[in-house]
Amino acid sequence: MIIKSQSEIKANESGLYIVSTPIGNLKDVTYRAIETLQKSDFILCEDTRVSKNLLDRYKIKSKLISNHKFNEKKIYQK
Repeated sequence: MIIKSQSEIKANESGLYIVSTPIGNLKDVTYRAIETLQKSDFILCEDTRVSKNLLDRYKIKSKLISNHKFNEKKIYQK
């Protein structure tokens, strides 16, 4: 397993990024989280309605994909 430090990661390197988002106050998000979400082509989230509030506030236009236990079989059977 190769672990890269933040300074070693190139600006647009593809990969899976896990970003924690605030539960209550939308101001409790880091600049790095916003930057990562802005650079993402797709964002998987449990509830698109909740995540859309955060993305709208920070004008993030990445495509949202709902991913939870009730639709996981449908998504991954393709």
